[in-house]
Amino acid sequence: MASEEESFAVLVHHRGSIKRKTRSGVKFTDKNPLYIVVNRTTSYDDLVRSVLMKLGLEGAKRIKKFFYRIPVTILHDTVKYDCLTIGSDEDLQVMFLCRRQFPEVRTPELLAKLVDVVSSSGGSNRNTTNVATAAGSSSMAASMERICHQDACPAAASCS
Repeated sequence: MASEEESFAVLVHHRGSIKRKTRSGVKFTDKNPLYIVVNRTTSYDDLVRSVLMKLGLEGAKRIKKFFYRIPVTILHDTVKYDCLTIGSDEDLQVMFLCRRQFPEVRTPELLAKLVDVVSSSGGSNRNTTNVATAAGSSSMAASMERICHQDACPAAASCS
């Protein structure tokens, strides 16, 4: 059925970090990820709203960007991953394209970088969710962003 194939679950990490592993490349860590259902017509804004609503953080937090655990190679049932920054509808389409190109990867994974919403007085609580970053693939589309070159980047590192 076409409609079942169009909608799929995405695992969203929101308190974890990104680590590089030699066997699988990039790995997201989070003890309490959540699932959301998306389809190929889901916009970036729809994705942001869905995640914030499911977390109950509407108005308190905003999503600065998502990191996508993008499959780059499959060899002997081992998938190698890299990291792609998703910040627009065009970037999100890369995830949908990869899902079609790598059917072995049943559940795409995202890591949401949450930041506090600025209050009307102009002030903001500068605490951000502890999010680490990892290297993006330079062989992928121009929308991919090189994030960091360390094996595991803590949030305090100069990664953006």
